[in-house]
Amino acid sequence: MEIAPVQGAESSLTYPINMTGRKAIGIDLGTTFCAVSHIDMYGKPQIIPNSESERITPSVILFDGASVIVGTLAKNNSVAEAERIVDFVKREMGKPKEQFHREFNGKIYSAEELSALILRKLKADAEKYLKEPVTDAVITVPAYFNDAERTATITAGQLAGLNVLQIINEPTAAAVAYGLDKLNEDQTVFVFDLGGGTFDVTIMRIQGQGIEMLATNGDHRLGGKDWDDVIVNHVAEEFDRAHGENPLLDLQSYQDLQSRALAAKIQLSSRPRTAIVHNHNGKSVKIELTREEFELKTRHLVEKCKTICEMVLQEAKMNWSDIDKVLLVGGMTRMPMVREMISQLSSVPVVDDVNPDEAVAVGAAIQAILSLLREEEVSGVKTLSENTRQQFSSREGGLIQVTNITSHTLGVVLWDEGHLEEYVFPMIRKMTPMPATAKNSFGTASANMPRVVVRIVEGESTLPAECTPLGLCDVELPAFLPKGSPVELTYEYNGNQVLEVSVNACGNQAKVTIERNTGLAPDEVERATAGLGAIVVA
Repeated sequence: MEIAPVQGAESSLTYPINMTGRKAIGIDLGTTFCAVSHIDMYGKPQIIPNSESERITPSVILFDGASVIVGTLAKNNSVAEAERIVDFVKREMGKPKEQFHREFNGKIYSAEELSALILRKLKADAEKYLKEPVTDAVITVPAYFNDAERTATITAGQLAGLNVLQIINEPTAAAVAYGLDKLNEDQTVFVFDLGGGTFDVTIMRIQGQGIEMLATNGDHRLGGKDWDDVIVNHVAEEFDRAHGENPLLDLQSYQDLQSRALAAKIQLSSRPRTAIVHNHNGKSVKIELTREEFELKTRHLVEKCKTICEMVLQEAKMNWSDIDKVLLVGGMTRMPMVREMISQLSSVPVVDDVNPDEAVAVGAAIQAILSLLREEEVSGVKTLSENTRQQFSSREGGLIQVTNITSHTLGVVLWDEGHLEEYVFPMIRKMTPMPATAKNSFGTASANMPRVVVRIVEGESTLPAECTPLGLCDVELPAFLPKGSPVELTYEYNGNQVLEVSVNACGNQAKVTIERNTGLAPDEVERATAGLGAIVVA
């Protein structure tokens, strides 16, 4: 395909289809912990406790014969049953089975299937608590999740038997939870979301009847686990120095050390020092670790967070003086070193009136109700109580509007005839309000081309090698076409930030959906649905 577009890109907005007459929940599907929320009969968001009466559920899976155990029991058995444990699966979302899988009892599980088992536990616990079926859910993801990771999350929800109404960014959900009753206080909020496995920074504007995302950046492989790993490696090195053995080579020893590292990290958030005792192969070591030493060893991680904070301000073309509040989300924001870093960056007040572990799930439940209210507007049929309607309306009387932006640029690989090289043309740029549609017409690179292969990529670079490939659209062309014959390309980026691509090749009117090279293929989804149905989840 040739080097330049014939016409400019254009955008349009639509609202996602939602549910009426169904019970919907909001799910914070976290790397280390999950939370579930719903809107009660009085229009108030409430956290749904699990069957163990806990407000958050560990994202840990234990394969126990023909059944699966999810949550605290699985986490407590992670040392004794290390070879049958799966954790931190969120970091593997979007990868095909060839890149990531776990095998148990002769069956190979993808990241989507493993996440679906966690979601099935959350769904069952919610139904038990609410005493009614749950069919619909809004599930949260890190703002910096890419297309493949978002698609995989939707697939996981479907495999769990849920109708996924929408995927919403975690910082956006937290801002919704915080800003619902503050629409009369116009403000710009800096959402700092540091969880167990991912990190996002998002700037939100609460104004009038809307909550709007202005800019976002992050690292979906930076989180509490990285702080834990620093302690794990420190203790392992001391053990090796004392006994000449690496305890991390043994899976049970590694799981035990992970648990001790997590406990030590939590203790150092409230105490100046802690002791870590680790036993392996009949030998032991006791390590004294002070908060000061821990902060020194993890300074590089804090610096990563600081850099991303500065980047998102630059992208938004804003300064700290433009920020009214800092909203802390995620359990890692309880660490003194994180709060100290934020206080050094700015004197902006920090919001402490939201629970960092629960705000994201609460925001997801609110988003589900907003979707239902929009359907009421369209149908004219009132299905919610007046209390709920008033709770979720702005001061002007209209519905609260939540606007997200794209977190990555979506492009297509073109051929530069002048420089004889490929480059990436941006179809939908980062920070574009969404949902969005972009259309462009391109010319065929040579005469008599039998087919055109459209390569879809994601990333900010103009170099294809530096972008993430998302998939291909392979379209046949009519015979005897001259060079430069028009090929129209359409990108549709929906409210879940999931991309669909279609191609109109020289009047063929052929609409081709992107053939993804990430996550589960459609035929694999069907097989996975049938296979997971036979598994008992507790």
